[in-house]
Amino acid sequence: MKLSRTSGGSGEAKKPKEAELDIEKGVLKVIVDMAMEFGKEKKGSMFVITQSDIQKYYKLLYPDLFTGRKVNIHDKSAEVLVKTLSNMDGAIILDEDGNIIAYGAEITKTSPYKGHGTRHSAALGISGIPGTVSIVSSEEDGCVRIFRNGITFIEINPFTKTPPTLSERVADMITSSHIPLLGGGSLASVALGVNPLVAAIVFTGSYIATKSGVLSLGEFLRRSSKEEKKKD
Repeated sequence: MKLSRTSGGSGEAKKPKEAELDIEKGVLKVIVDMAMEFGKEKKGSMFVITQSDIQKYYKLLYPDLFTGRKVNIHDKSAEVLVKTLSNMDGAIILDEDGNIIAYGAEITKTSPYKGHGTRHSAALGISGIPGTVSIVSSEEDGCVRIFRNGITFIEINPFTKTPPTLSERVADMITSSHIPLLGGGSLASVALGVNPLVAAIVFTGSYIATKSGVLSLGEFLRRSSKEEKKKD
């Protein structure tokens, strides 16, 4: 799991705007778990969860079959339906309580996401709307990326070993109005429930969370080697 403070893979630091988020944590947990399941199968999907009216930022690609009917992500009977809808072009849009607002939605508010296609660009763009979180699973690399406040907030590699409570911790992090403003190392530490002043934390075997941010294991080792040489 990689925690990021950069926009669209550009590598340039960008301080996110703090926004109140009143999305039910249980909704986020269900969607993150589902996205991770898709990621392991390298199936592309996109979910948008919002407490705002974003209707002007998308158009429907298919006829709306839900008119007059409420379908909620918590309903066990809806799980198969939601998974089927996620395989269609466009995003599934849910409100803060997990009710499906739309499916097959083509997002028109986009922002370029380096190295990826229209799904990631749409997820990045729409996440800039206050009270909105977007979650994608990539058919290219299987990674699950979560966007909030117009940045890539969290990146999860579903192929690495992750704690059973990962999706719950992610939900806690996303819904906090303060955690997104912390540095990468502090953010990772809070997620693990450890002291944020710890110098380095191994994160799912692939990333190191340090006080200065999150590094790949290779980059961490290279930097450590340079520091040792300076001491010599």
